[in-house]
Amino acid sequence: MQKFLYLALLCLSLVACGQSEPETKSAEQKPSPPVAGNPKSNLAIPDNRQSNHYRILLYGNSHTARQAGLIKRLISTSDPERLIDVENAGGGFLDDNLASAKQVAKLEDGSWTHVILQGQKYSQSGSTTYPTTAAQHWIEKTKVNGATPILFPEHPQRGNLDEGQRIHRLHTAISQQQKSCVAPIGLTWDKVLLTSPQLPLHHSDGNHASLTGSMLTALVFYEVITGNSADLLPYIPEIDVDEPIQQLLGQIASETLQSSPPCQFGR
Repeated sequence: MQKFLYLALLCLSLVACGQSEPETKSAEQKPSPPVAGNPKSNLAIPDNRQSNHYRILLYGNSHTARQAGLIKRLISTSDPERLIDVENAGGGFLDDNLASAKQVAKLEDGSWTHVILQGQKYSQSGSTTYPTTAAQHWIEKTKVNGATPILFPEHPQRGNLDEGQRIHRLHTAISQQQKSCVAPIGLTWDKVLLTSPQLPLHHSDGNHASLTGSMLTALVFYEVITGNSADLLPYIPEIDVDEPIQQLLGQIASETLQSSPPCQFGR
């Protein structure tokens, strides 16, 4: 029964994402909500890796599906005694979330240690440039509230060889304007797809992540949040991904993070 319920929920999330994909007509034609000016501060990134109680909040569209549960499972496997709360606030694009008083209040009213931000609009063709001011405001609000901001560049679509790099560069540019961690999701996916192209990282739609792809993304977040190597995690039988594949994903996640450090703390 749980399996059928999960599949139903996944299907609903995939349908909902039709309004949240950057290159759909609705996305191209829908104007961004007005954002008043640039952030007024650019604080250093709070370092909460050693927090005794992780409280992690995610914003974004259906690309964040599964992440809350997987991140919590990875952290609790590594440190069973650590307190962990992970909440997926959803909400779609970051500029839409910024226009929602409820979504802003969720960040400001909670004692979060980490806030993962996904949903920056981008053009899959590269022909359209979208403002990044909303993302910068979210980063500022996160730091003002003492949490570590982590930008979530989406993984590339199946067969798109340059999308991962392009989206990562977009989010790196945002972090240069407003200091933030940038999780190298697309770069990690690129490396796995290059070394093991047979692995089914994508859902059948070629856009969303399969469970294997979702675990790869969660392994990147695990290391960014905790500072611990994903490569050292043991096999987790509760996640339906074969042991050799889990080991490979952890290894490549850690290799990518070593070559592309996500956070510049203390600067």
